[in-house]
Amino acid sequence: MANPVLSRGGQVKGSGATWGAGASGLDADRALMLKLGAAEVLDSFERSTVFKGKTRERNIRGGKSVAFPITGRLAASYHQPGTAITGGGNDPSDLNERVISLDALMIADVAILEVDELMSYFDVRQVYTSELGRALATEYDKRVARMIFAAASNTTQPLAKTINAHKTGNSLTLGTDYTGSSATRQAKGDALVNAIFDARVAFEEKDVPIDGMYGVFTPEDYFLISQSSRAINADFNGGGGGNGTIASGQTLQVAGIPILMSNHVTQSAYTAVAGDHNADYAQDLSKCKGLIFNKEAVGVLTLLSPGLQMTGPEYKVQYQSELLVARQAIGMGQLRAECACKIVIP
Repeated sequence: MANPVLSRGGQVKGSGATWGAGASGLDADRALMLKLGAAEVLDSFERSTVFKGKTRERNIRGGKSVAFPITGRLAASYHQPGTAITGGGNDPSDLNERVISLDALMIADVAILEVDELMSYFDVRQVYTSELGRALATEYDKRVARMIFAAASNTTQPLAKTINAHKTGNSLTLGTDYTGSSATRQAKGDALVNAIFDARVAFEEKDVPIDGMYGVFTPEDYFLISQSSRAINADFNGGGGGNGTIASGQTLQVAGIPILMSNHVTQSAYTAVAGDHNADYAQDLSKCKGLIFNKEAVGVLTLLSPGLQMTGPEYKVQYQSELLVARQAIGMGQLRAECACKIVIP
């Protein structure tokens, strides 16, 4: 018998049984197992990712790229009686677009030996399907963080008109009150709070709306913010611990910006690999401490949401194992650089 080949539906091509409608007995059980496994992958992905839902997202059913429009501010002026209104006051130079292409198919896979499964006293499949979803979430978050960092580093103005000038990325460098050898944890937290307020000022000056804005910091810096006297002090925050407490170790928001944490804010220098269809993934986040951004900073294109494929009985007989493959097909790109800010150390 020839080696089995996986089909898009997750079954083995050839003489394997059909899954889904009309299946019975063992095949019906396998179809149910596939549905449950796919649900576990998606649930684990959504629980593990921090950046999902915090960018502008578009789902497609076909194709390999999508153009995201970028519009700037328009100008208003007095109308002179008797003159024609031609739209010349706002010309096409104030309209641009970003084309985002899909990257190669991303997979996370594992083969579960049947004998290992038989000897285990716990549900091996559930553990692995959860880990597969977490693996996809990790790569998703790493890529979004790098793209936000790229937008914050962007100094190119996308629109021509004067009213839309200075729509570039934002960068803030922490000083000695954070980096100094004698800086206390509270002083570092205060320095981060100051940086968040400075970022909010920069966004306001560039007309970036507060709606859909987030701040994501490393775990260390998130908890430094929670130790800042101004972030959770009842005198500054209305009392009652409404913005977080030392006991909970949480800070809900600073300067009106929700504060979150992720292990992927700081990353070593990344070099683009085969499958990356956007050169902006190649970033060095080794000195990054926080990313503050509006969801318009980055666009995410999705062709395949996180899902699961499983091999059929023929593969199990030949290899004495079950192959589980979690996959997603996505692409990312910068949209509006002025909507992103990076907080870094020298």
